[in-house]
Amino acid sequence: MSAPGRERLLELIERIDGLPVAVVGDLVLDRYWVGRSSRISREAPVLILDFEEERVVPGGAANAAMNVRSLGGRSRLVGRVGRDGSGTALAGALRSNGLSSRWVVRHAGASTIVKTRVLAGSRHASRQQIVRLDRGHRRPFTGAEERALAARLRSAVAGARALLLSDYGYGVLGPAVRRAALRAARARKIPVVVDSRYALRSYRGATLLTPNEHEVAEALHLPSLDARVLRRAGEELRRRAEAEAVWITRGSDGMMLFERRMTSRRIPIVGSSDVADVQEVEKAVGQDESFAELGRRVQQAGERRPFEDLRAAHRTALGTGCEWIAAVSSERSTVAVPRFITTTDAA
Repeated sequence: MSAPGRERLLELIERIDGLPVAVVGDLVLDRYWVGRSSRISREAPVLILDFEEERVVPGGAANAAMNVRSLGGRSRLVGRVGRDGSGTALAGALRSNGLSSRWVVRHAGASTIVKTRVLAGSRHASRQQIVRLDRGHRRPFTGAEERALAARLRSAVAGARALLLSDYGYGVLGPAVRRAALRAARARKIPVVVDSRYALRSYRGATLLTPNEHEVAEALHLPSLDARVLRRAGEELRRRAEAEAVWITRGSDGMMLFERRMTSRRIPIVGSSDVADVQEVEKAVGQDESFAELGRRVQQAGERRPFEDLRAAHRTALGTGCEWIAAVSSERSTVAVPRFITTTDAA
């Protein structure tokens, strides 16, 4: 089955502009400390860095919401942050990126999730991530917290054309909120795209699941990441979830797509596998959200054959490999269209 041509993809990008989507999930503040390395410490075998800059950007579900906006959509972001300095910084980062905090709950008893990455390099080399420090804890939500989140969720979904669930396991998408989200989407008859790190099997009835291969292996207790094992697992996951499709990202090994009533597909990476391996750590931040958002946007546009377009459009999401969390823009999608007519193989 051939992929759509350039004009078809440009038409699709134009059609999905301006449509609203609810994004529900764990909000993260991603902080970057960047330094220039020049010598090794005499105190311990570690680099000494000369500090250059600090940057904070929305991460987790907030990064998915940034992708919605950068692709031309209107985000309705639902989540929770603490009433702490990091929560204030995240709220400011949302505002600076044009995202509303209207549906975000701020809770005095919660700490904002922060992931701090240290990037280092010499004066004439690109910066590489050398360490990450995570702060914030997973704790069960109280009944009152779940009810507050569910109320914000229903309000956001009421005006949405699609729902994107971004579950990092920090508690926002616990069982009660997860059920409320799926019920609200069914009532609205809108597609649901799920990017879940730890609870893939808990989203029965979702339209599209977008895990990476390690998340699938953990969810289904796979003995290996062999392509044949993953093929069976992808089909099993799609059946158990009663989903229209499952899209598994595999880093330098490309992707695998499983659709209802269609043969599974293997989609290769764009460019050298060596480059993909080098960039894998950098673009792991935000790449799954980019695939989830591309899938949601195509379905939201009312496409009857959404994943045919998605197969051809995958190169746009691969363009997010960089040192910072990146969002895929509609402008980058349009520029990339002439280059990404690609071939796919049976998985």
